[in-house]
Amino acid sequence: MIRATLRGNFALFTAANSVSVVGTWVQRVAVGWLTWDLTHSGTWLGAVSMAEFLPALVIAPLTGVLSDRFDRRRMAVAGQCLATAQASALALLSITGHITAAMVFALQLFAGFIQPLIQSARLVLVPTLVPKENMGNAVAITSMTFNIARIIGPAFSGLLITTIGAGYSFLVNAVSYIGVIAALMALKLPPHVPRTDRHPWAGIWDDLAEGWRYIFAHPTLHWLIPLITLVSSLLWPLTDLMAGVAAENFGKGAGGLAVLTSAQGVGALLGGLYLASRKHHNGLHRLMVRAMVVNGLLVALFASMPVFWAAVPVLVVNGMFSVMVGSGSLTVTQINSEEVMRGRTVSLWYLVTRVGPALGGMALGSLASLLGFRTPIIAAGVLAAAVATVFVFKYGGSPKVDQA
Repeated sequence: MIRATLRGNFALFTAANSVSVVGTWVQRVAVGWLTWDLTHSGTWLGAVSMAEFLPALVIAPLTGVLSDRFDRRRMAVAGQCLATAQASALALLSITGHITAAMVFALQLFAGFIQPLIQSARLVLVPTLVPKENMGNAVAITSMTFNIARIIGPAFSGLLITTIGAGYSFLVNAVSYIGVIAALMALKLPPHVPRTDRHPWAGIWDDLAEGWRYIFAHPTLHWLIPLITLVSSLLWPLTDLMAGVAAENFGKGAGGLAVLTSAQGVGALLGGLYLASRKHHNGLHRLMVRAMVVNGLLVALFASMPVFWAAVPVLVVNGMFSVMVGSGSLTVTQINSEEVMRGRTVSLWYLVTRVGPALGGMALGSLASLLGFRTPIIAAGVLAAAVATVFVFKYGGSPKVDQA
């Protein structure tokens, strides 16, 4: 099944995207470390996380409508070009020694306006590159490339930070965008046919409202979207707060941060391999909800660990269940969406999985400044597990909620 999926357009896209997401993780770790190095503040770590993802609250619903109307490839290319400029600015300011925490915040805020444009187009573009029966495998393979990058990127970033400085991590990311831009331009796709004969910008708000009505009337999406919002808000900020956790809980620097982030990536790769090996989608929603419960308990366990090397394997298992939640929820969203609604449904999934960690990161980071990182993260993990358990009993046993 995996071999059948990796052909033609999808193979080209996956190869280029793999390099780009390595660059993304190189930069993501460097942003967290640079912010911590400049401020030593959990509040600042949360604020920088929020700056990147909070604009999605406004932008993502609109880009979802646009991706149902406009050429998705051109949208993705435009976003990648803007992201190259953002990474280049971070690199220049950091290498020349002029960077400040406020500048990092501002540039991450700029990235927050760019990413919905890229991701809405990319997530909707992927299903057009493979046959419908391979869609779940394509999502899982895309997730695997992302999580392989979670292993390679942080390790490479840690090496760069400790040897020549965080600025060169941003430069690596800027260069990595070139390949994916070239690949997007080389994809052999049918000509874009506008979905409507109206003016391209007419009726956007009507289409947006239509998408929300569709989602919250849907038998699966109406409960999936609120649940993934809560879980992503409580559990996923851990990655953005990891620099502070490494320093305060375990007394580790950039090298320790790279180990922890890579450990998550190893587990996420294992989870992605499992999802890609599944031959059908039956029961995926049940697997996803149960994984949320385990994921919450593992986050709480990790935060309570007193010894660094004992915490690392916990984070590996956490990464495995985390990707089952993330990729599983995206696949369930994709396979339960009509083609004419796909841009809007996927953009809402993207919205909640980006804004949720931003708001959660800000809240947990602020609490960490008062209480330390351990207590807020343990509480978040236990709360997420408790809520997900309720959904296991309410929706996790009935196959009728899964149309796939």
